[in-house]
Amino acid sequence: MTDSKSILIIEGEPNLRGNLASALTEVGFIVADVRDYPEALLKLNEFNPDIAIVDEALPSGDGKEVCSRLRNAFSIPVILLGKVSSGEAWKAAVEAGADFYFTNSFNRRVLTARVKAILRRYKEVKGELVDEVLPW
Repeated sequence: MTDSKSILIIEGEPNLRGNLASALTEVGFIVADVRDYPEALLKLNEFNPDIAIVDEALPSGDGKEVCSRLRNAFSIPVILLGKVSSGEAWKAAVEAGADFYFTNSFNRRVLTARVKAILRRYKEVKGELVDEVLPW
C-alpha cells in the first residue's frame, strides 16, 4: 500500500489534541485536528479521513452525537475518547456507533495499534485487497 491513511481528530482540549496528533503522525498517519464539530464539518470539505477520533465532551456539544453523525453521514470508523472507563461509558460509546472507546489517559502504542486494527478490519469489510501489507 503506497498511500498513508488519514485521521481526523476532534478534540476540544489543545494539549490532548496535540498529543494525539503527535502519536499518530510519528507512525505515518496524515492527521488533521480540530476543536469541535463545526470545524470538523469545514475540514471534511477538504480532508477525506479514513477514521476519526472524537472526544465525548466537545466544546460545541456531545461527542457521542458527533460520533453517530460521522458514522451515518460519512461511513468512517470512529474512536471515542472519554474520561470514564466504566461499563456504562463503553456501552454508551458502542450505542453511539463507536468502533472503540479509550479514556483520555490512553497509551500511545495501544492507540496506534487499535487504529491500525480498525483500519484493517474496515478494509476487509469494504472488499479491498486484504493481502496488502500496511506500511507501519
